[in-house]
Amino acid sequence: GAAHLTSAPCWVIYLQVLQEAVWPGGRLPAHPRPERSAAEKQETKERCLNCVMQLIPELVADMLGSEKFRLSLETMLESLQDHQINKHLIYCMCDLLLEFLIPESCDEAFQRSLLQTLAKATGRDGPHIRSTNS
Repeated sequence: GAAHLTSAPCWVIYLQVLQEAVWPGGRLPAHPRPERSAAEKQETKERCLNCVMQLIPELVADMLGSEKFRLSLETMLESLQDHQINKHLIYCMCDLLLEFLIPESCDEAFQRSLLQTLAKATGRDGPHIRSTNS
C-alpha cells in the first residue's frame, strides 16, 4: 500500500530514476538535444492527449460528448505549456509531498524550531528569527 510506496527503498528507486532521467549515465549531456520538428511536437501532443483520454472513465466522455471532452483535455494540456503555471504546480506538489512525508511541517511551532536550529547551526541567529513566547 501507501506505506510501501513511501518507504526508504522505494524512495531510493524514485531518486535513481529521476537522476537517470535528468543526468543520463550520471552526467550532463555534452550537447543539448536537437530541436524537435513541428511534426514531432504534434505527434507527441496527440499521443499525450490519447493517453490522458484513456485514463479518464468513458462516463465522463459520454456526459460531455466526445468533441467537448477532447477540447476540454486539449485545453488542460495546453495550459501545462505555461512556464509560470508549471512552476506553481511543482511548488504545490512539493508542498503536498512535504506535508505528506512530514505532517508536523505544517505546525508553526515546528517551523520556528527548525528555523532556529538551522540558524544556530549556520551561526546566523539573528533578529529575524524570533520566538513568539518572548
